[in-house]
Amino acid sequence: MKPEKYYNPNGEDILDEKIFGGSPTGFVDFNRSRYRWDSNIYDLMNANTWFPSEVNTANEKKNFEMLTDNEQAIYKLTFAQLSFNDSAQEEYLSDFRRLANNRLVKAVLTLQMMQEVNHSKSYAVLLDAAGNSSEVFDLYKYDAALNRKNQRIANQFARYIEGGSAEQMLLSSMASVNLEGIYFLLGFAYIYVLGDKVPGARDMIKFIARDELNTHLPLFANIFKTLRKENDISAKTIDKIYEMINEAVDIELEYGKYLLENYPIMGLTEELIENTVFNYANDRLSKIGLEPVFKSSSETYLQKLVQKHLNMNDVRSNFFESNVSNYAKSSIDLDDF
Repeated sequence: MKPEKYYNPNGEDILDEKIFGGSPTGFVDFNRSRYRWDSNIYDLMNANTWFPSEVNTANEKKNFEMLTDNEQAIYKLTFAQLSFNDSAQEEYLSDFRRLANNRLVKAVLTLQMMQEVNHSKSYAVLLDAAGNSSEVFDLYKYDAALNRKNQRIANQFARYIEGGSAEQMLLSSMASVNLEGIYFLLGFAYIYVLGDKVPGARDMIKFIARDELNTHLPLFANIFKTLRKENDISAKTIDKIYEMINEAVDIELEYGKYLLENYPIMGLTEELIENTVFNYANDRLSKIGLEPVFKSSSETYLQKLVQKHLNMNDVRSNFFESNVSNYAKSSIDLDDF
């Protein structure tokens, strides 16, 4: 490894560091940034650091055992899939970070990696309290649909991560937009549907969802838009972006319909799941500056459930413990996301 990777006094000025390509000095300077959104997202991530011990899981085993058989299956398969998402994302981020040139953007990616590991720890804490940790983490060995979804997500992550060009880096960033913006959402909604039956799981997911949707998704949406702005991106590459989000929608609907057909629970229908995924996909396309292409509908019940738990400063606590449901409200401008 060349020492210039760590310190390059002849490198370009910090304000000239683009996300892709170039020769940085090696300094991370939070007081000078080429972009507005990187340090803003970092500050919001940092301000809302939380730990699994803040969630009360003392009654999780008792509450889980009171669920119906189908509800227990949804609970276990949902956490099995969500735990894979965070594990894969942490590994992906370490690879994607090596593609980036701008040191401040790399710093934000490092903080996200820490948060993804924290999410993995939260699943371990929650499932240990529920008494089914080993069973849930090993479900991919026995459930073909779960294994297929995980494999398809991994394939999309791996496809462009070598990142030899700005276009490949753009395509790789889209894999993370799909993960943060589509693959998590039905899982979050399923746990919110169970709601007060499993308050420990609900509150843990609330923290995780706020990380993913309030900071992680905006981070990669801004990376995507910046890469596109700073580089000559071909129409062929944009066509591949649409192929990737179509694939993501197919992955999510396939697994959602599998759960619905095999473990139906009250209130969930195929139409509801399809409309929810289509609406999320259209929103993600809009957020990265592309034209929505999926059938749109009014905001669904599942979307409203997820949004309800994203609301800032939703506090339910006693006098001595006021941080469990509290998430700092930000006045930070996260670009136009």
